[in-house]
Formats: sequence, structure tokens, C-alpha cells
Amino acid sequence: MLTPKKISVLFFALICSQLSSIAQVKKPDSLQLFFDSAKHTITPEHQEKIAAFFKNIQTDDVQRIRIKGYTDFVGNHVYNNKLSKKRANSAYQYIISNYSFKAIAQQGLGEVDDEDEFTEVAEGNSQHRKVDIILSYEPPKRIQLNLTRKQKYLARIPTLSKGEKIRLKNIFFQISTAIPVKDSKEDIDGLYKVLKAYPKLKFEIQGHVCCGTKEEYESKEATEGNLKLSTNRAKAVYNGLLKKGIKESRLNFIGHAFTRPLEFPEDTVDKQKENRRIEIKIVSK
Repeated sequence: MLTPKKISVLFFALICSQLSSIAQVKKPDSLQLFFDSAKHTITPEHQEKIAAFFKNIQTDDVQRIRIKGYTDFVGNHVYNNKLSKKRANSAYQYIISNYSFKAIAQQGLGEVDDEDEFTEVAEGNSQHRKVDIILSYEPPKRIQLNLTRKQKYLARIPTLSKGEKIRLKNIFFQISTAIPVKDSKEDIDGLYKVLKAYPKLKFEIQGHVCCGTKEEYESKEATEGNLKLSTNRAKAVYNGLLKKGIKESRLNFIGHAFTRPLEFPEDTVDKQKENRRIEIKIVSK
């Protein structure tokens, strides 16, 4: 029979065991590679840094690697978006050619837009021309999400790290308005499911429009009409989630007008569709 004293001892041992297992979870390791302006290839100097970084790391201990490419603000958004992808891909190709890991993913995130890091100088910011390589030793948390076929892609959201983005594939609006079409409801429902399943997750809803002028695109100065429309479209998704019970503290929204198109010039309907989008950016998790 267990006495109160024995129960206390067992409880204490259990707590110590749990604390020990938590302490054994190794914090993520990370490496930053910096690039010259407009460059994206892996240099011999980069190779030396990567080799030194991986030298004492046990490959089997690494659960996943995130490779994130960035640029500074110099140049237009389309060019910078593509350059950031090239930087991430260069690091990705080099690593998979020389090392073996269980899970590795890459993403080009364009210009660094973290206000805490932003320092604008005429020649750009060398600290923003980079690739972040982040190693995680803890397997990603898996929670069963009851998503429909159209919503399945939203299951990626919890696997993204801070600053990463995902485009909402099925959010559309009535022409020149911030009124979502009926089919958009399914993606908003999917976002709600993800947020409910991951209560620490916070994100920013970003609105973009198509069909702006070359001047707006090149100057990065939003016109009043496009800024209002892109902001109101992001706000429509935001409001849809609030109505479902998500707390305001977990969400914010912003409009980027036509200052960050993915394609320019927009010489096809498909390119216009690419630019006319709502994106989710991870703030914290």
C-alpha cells in the first residue's frame, strides 16, 4: 500500500524525470551566410563556414533544417523576391549534395521587413543580404486537424517558423471590393481550425493587389486606393476569424497595395492572379 510519504517521493521523481527530459531537448543551432549585393552563389568562404558549422553535429540528431533566404531593400520587389529564393536554393543544393538530413526545406522571403532590424543606407544593408540555416532537434508538434481537401495545404502553417509566409490559395474577392466571394469561407474556416489547434500561434494577414502602375511598383510608395483596398481585404479575413472567436491579440493585418508584386510586368492574367493575393506571415508560435 502506498503511504502519503511514498506517493510524495514518486511524484517528486516523476517531476524530476520530466524536467530532465525537457532539459535534454537541445535548442536549435543556426548559421548565417552573408552575400555581396546581387550575388547568390555559395562561395568557398561559405563552404568553410558550413563545414565548421556541421563539423560536430550528429546528422541523426537533427530533425529538420529550415533554410531562409533574404535580401536588403535595394532593387525592386520582384527582383529581390527571386534573388532571395536563389540564395536559399544555393544553400539548399550545396547542403543536400554534401550532407544527409531527414527533413530540409527552403524558402525565399524577399526583403527583410523586421522593423527592429531595419537600417536604411544608400547602398543597402549587408546584414540583410543573407541566408539563415536553422537546425531543429525536436520533431515538429503534430496535432490532428480535421481539414477538408481544399484546406489540407493549411496544415503547413504550424510547421513554418517566425517570418515565413504562406499564400492563401482559395481567398478571392468580388472585383474591386473587399467582399470575399462565397468560396473563400472554406479557407477562413481552415485558418480557424489551425489557430484553435495551436493556441500559441500568432500571425499577420497581408493583403496585396494587382494591376497597379509601374510608378507605384518601382517607388514602393502605395497609392491611396490600392493601399485601402489591400488593407480592407486583409481586414476582411481578420474580421472573419474574430467572428469565429479568435482573440485580437493573436492577429494583425496590413495592406501592401501594389508595392510587392510577385510578377512584373503583369502581361498575363495568371501573373495578375499571382499578385492579387492574401498571405499569412508567422509572427510567433
